[in-house]
Amino acid sequence: MIRARAGLLTLLAALSCVACGGGGAKRRIVLVTIDTLRADSLVPRTMPRTSAFLAEGLFFPVSFAATSTTQPTHATLLTGLPPWVHGVTRNGVVLAEKHETLAERLHGAGYSTHAVVASFPLHAMFGFEQGFDRYDDEFDVPYVRVWEGRPTEAGTFYSLSESVTRHALDAIDAAQGDLQFFWFHYFDPHDPYGDAVGDPYPVQRLLALATRGDPGLGAALVDARARYERDLGALDRSLGRLLDRLAADEREFETLVVLTADHGESFGEHGALGHGKRLTPEQIEVPLGFVGPRIDPAVRSDVASSEDVATTLLTWAGVDDAGFAGASLFTVSETRSAFGMRRTFVETKEEIRTDGRRIPLPEERFYLARGGSLWVGDSSEVVLDDDSAMPVEGSEADEIRSAFASLGMILERVGTGRELLDEDAQAALRALGYGR
Repeated sequence: MIRARAGLLTLLAALSCVACGGGGAKRRIVLVTIDTLRADSLVPRTMPRTSAFLAEGLFFPVSFAATSTTQPTHATLLTGLPPWVHGVTRNGVVLAEKHETLAERLHGAGYSTHAVVASFPLHAMFGFEQGFDRYDDEFDVPYVRVWEGRPTEAGTFYSLSESVTRHALDAIDAAQGDLQFFWFHYFDPHDPYGDAVGDPYPVQRLLALATRGDPGLGAALVDARARYERDLGALDRSLGRLLDRLAADEREFETLVVLTADHGESFGEHGALGHGKRLTPEQIEVPLGFVGPRIDPAVRSDVASSEDVATTLLTWAGVDDAGFAGASLFTVSETRSAFGMRRTFVETKEEIRTDGRRIPLPEERFYLARGGSLWVGDSSEVVLDDDSAMPVEGSEADEIRSAFASLGMILERVGTGRELLDEDAQAALRALGYGR
């Protein structure tokens, strides 16, 4: 449903926009988030148009998502806060109104604000509409999950890129004012793989093959990755239409386009499948790029994270970033680190590995990315790349365990936010594979 917010906040923003729009430049900020996009998949072979566009700006080939799960990472992108502070530590949790969002801060500075999201986890009921004048969360694809050959069909839970781009262009047409902020969320790479080209393959099939030790799992993983990349091709073409429209408006608006992802996806690396239960590089390394007329083209190797996006956008806009914890990425820092965490669960969970093992998941798990290394663990152990075969020992491990212990204490003190216990909402999340 498209929601238009009214009231005093909107009126004040409109008056502010009139006051600042007389002789000032017209500006647009466009945040594009792509669900389930691996860092190594945004390349010319799979996404030629998007890759060429990002080459025109500041690009981080590998930045780090706050988690390997949709809602917690998007909450970080919009608040600049880590999950153990904003409290959205798993899907199904509502982002609390006390946390100011990027849209609210920009709205207060005179920006009209518009969002188009592509999947149920970002529905307005979960609090992500805070600060938006219009929030479009209409979905049009019924999710069909196949388990052992038996389809289970639920309601409409997501939209593909052609629909999202159409709604995005409508939002641009409807937007008014000299200052505009858009958030467009795309879902195509997410399971089921191949649905953008009419040939869906759900990750549950891979999990079923792994569970029974089927020797066909290797070939199935190759096939699933190929379908995933075909979805990226469809997404690339749809994004091209959006980029064409923004380029056509360049004489009227100075536009900053920001593109990133909420998490990646595993296709058997480190024995992992899908996303959400591990903090492997394939699941938390994501691309990040900024393209605009005041940004010099560069490929940067220093650490960036979801936490830095809101601060960087506010810096570009010249808007106060107080309260947003991240750093501005327009400043190079070879010593910057990124912290994040694995999502939490209501019930004890297991991970199905590619060798068929069911591995119990610890209650909490964090990561630290620094100096080209990714350390993962908790107060009792540290491993590289969330792989138990690569333990870390010595003084460095002691330092990292201590840091993880501190994060665990903050998480325990803050707790998880209010969970949306509506059974329809939980059923929708389960249909998308988001177990509680």
